[in-house]
Amino acid sequence: MTVPKGIARDTLLDIVVGWYEAGADDRLIDTADAAEHAGYSDATSRQTPFLEAVGVLDRDGQDHRLTSRGVALAAALANDDETEATSRAYAILAAWPTSSRLRDILRGGAMPEDELLVRVADVTDADLDVSRERIGCRTLLDLLVWAGVLDRTDDGLYLPGAVETRAVERERAALTVGLELSVDVDPEDVESLVSAIQSGLDEDEPPSVAAELDGVSLRED
Repeated sequence: MTVPKGIARDTLLDIVVGWYEAGADDRLIDTADAAEHAGYSDATSRQTPFLEAVGVLDRDGQDHRLTSRGVALAAALANDDETEATSRAYAILAAWPTSSRLRDILRGGAMPEDELLVRVADVTDADLDVSRERIGCRTLLDLLVWAGVLDRTDDGLYLPGAVETRAVERERAALTVGLELSVDVDPEDVESLVSAIQSGLDEDEPPSVAAELDGVSLRED
């Protein structure tokens, strides 16, 4: 069962911060230590299966540590940087297969919450007759909307989320530029080329760069 258990979205995010403040960004931490920092004794341990499933926590025996993506999310939350936090959450949750299945379902048409909850339960093996799991299904939807993986209209209908945000695109676009210069290169040519590269990096979409000047070759690795 891969939903949060019996808590709201804000509480779940507080628990992520609790792991970070306990030191799980660079070492294995016992759940009790994370719970003490988060301020939720029982709820913290109940969320570890979900946080493992989405890739925020890694388990080693009875202890856990934050993944690299989990660290980035927790740090943004701890610094009250919601823009960065939602971008980091999108990167984590959009890659989760359950999110992809829910988005595929909603591409068939918008759904009200009660109808979508049934599909969430099917996808996650949650039992809607169990209070904590029903709350968890609602929390999952709230989390996916907050992160931008799903959209919710003013009428309460759910839709697939928008295409990836600029921040996520930049994170995923790893651009390596190599310059090979000969001794005969005109300095003005080099300056123009560097300006062109910088302009490309400032665009909303990751650039695809291919250029060759007299004595200057540029490659994208």
